[in-house]
Amino acid sequence: MNLKSAVKAYNRKMRRRGLAGLDTAIILIAFIITASVLAYVAVNMGLFVTQKAKSTITKGEETASTALTLSGSVLYSVNYPTDTQSYWIYFPVSPSSGVSSVELSPATTAISFTASSSGIQLSNIYALSLLGYVSNSSLNTYYTTVSSDTSGGQTYYYFSSQYAALVAIYNLNQTGTMPKAWNNYLEVSTAKPTVGSYFSFLYQGTTFYVKVLRTFAFTFPIAGFSLAGSYVAPAGSTIGVMVLFGPHVGSNVFQYQTVTVQITPNIGSPLTVSEYVYQPEGNVTIIG
Repeated sequence: MNLKSAVKAYNRKMRRRGLAGLDTAIILIAFIITASVLAYVAVNMGLFVTQKAKSTITKGEETASTALTLSGSVLYSVNYPTDTQSYWIYFPVSPSSGVSSVELSPATTAISFTASSSGIQLSNIYALSLLGYVSNSSLNTYYTTVSSDTSGGQTYYYFSSQYAALVAIYNLNQTGTMPKAWNNYLEVSTAKPTVGSYFSFLYQGTTFYVKVLRTFAFTFPIAGFSLAGSYVAPAGSTIGVMVLFGPHVGSNVFQYQTVTVQITPNIGSPLTVSEYVYQPEGNVTIIG
């Protein structure tokens, strides 16, 4: 083989090696890119799972630390569009899972109401409770209001509705056993008021009129209340929470805005019930 042929053969060999090296580099780059994408996906999936786990743990902690939980619908009573008057908001609560009991005395528990769009923010409006009076015979003197069930040798006392609780206040007033301080908040009567705003309801064939003198909240047992005569709500019980609107707040109709009721019991974190009110239907509207 002459020199010229040898040079050509060498060049062909080097070109083949160059192409092989280029192929290897391309394959290596492809592997690196693929590995990088897989690593990116794996890292992001790990971060996502970690964040979800953190959110779940945080939510669990919040639930565990909240002594009360919402256990039914939120009702809103208003006479819109006939007039512009809000009457009351009502909803039931129960001790959270794992909580043995919650004391709901007005002395140890606070209830607040907020309607930011209307510029209304009321704190500590919890004034009355029928929990401590549920075994009082005066509650049934004129109209039957207290119901009871017996299970396992335990008698459970409760009111069948928020209207029964209002009639119980009427009974206490008629028998002279209602605390005088309660007279500063409302008047429940079978006679139609001649002045001021009021709302009415029918109970056991009688029309009752409620005149709210100032905005306040009160509570009463509606199911599974086993510690009659005390303010303690045990596990398995359901307590009704009712906010009655007085003249100032009652002149507002909370439509197309969010209203918030917050209950701060003696243990655990507060329970916040926030609901958006669409166009009221003119009577009792379910907003939750």
